[in-house]
Amino acid sequence: MPNTNTLEEAIRDAGEGWLIDMYAPPEQAIPHIRQTLADVNALAEHTLGENALDRSEKSIIAHYNCYPPKVKGFFQVLGGTRSSPILLMAWRIIQGMKIKSVLLNYQRQESFAMQVTLQSPYGDGDEKYSSDKIQDFAVFRHIGTMEVSNSPVFEGFYALRRG
Repeated sequence: MPNTNTLEEAIRDAGEGWLIDMYAPPEQAIPHIRQTLADVNALAEHTLGENALDRSEKSIIAHYNCYPPKVKGFFQVLGGTRSSPILLMAWRIIQGMKIKSVLLNYQRQESFAMQVTLQSPYGDGDEKYSSDKIQDFAVFRHIGTMEVSNSPVFEGFYALRRG
């Protein structure tokens, strides 16, 4: 298990140092990522209330040290979108929420709309996440697909393999 103490250490240990190195200058990356995480936390507190679990830098480092592959996937999504609802949705799936439904409407060079409904395994209410940014659809690269008793299931959140 990793033993990282900072967000930058966790990102680099996960093999996702490009998140930092792509910035010009690179020393602006961590403050920008921190702001993105703060935006996700604010959205979680606003929409989830008492169900809003901590997604602070400290919490993400702790999760990385316990579940590196899942958080590595979150770091990869963080590099592909800055959309707070989609980042929150990804984190909620990492926490165990299940994808109940996906609605997708796409017209080439005209429109894109996606709505994902998550279902709690603990009996809490459903959560809906929407986006009109086609780049946010890339989050589905991290979602497992399978069939259970010949029925389709989206299950789990995974890091992409590189190289």
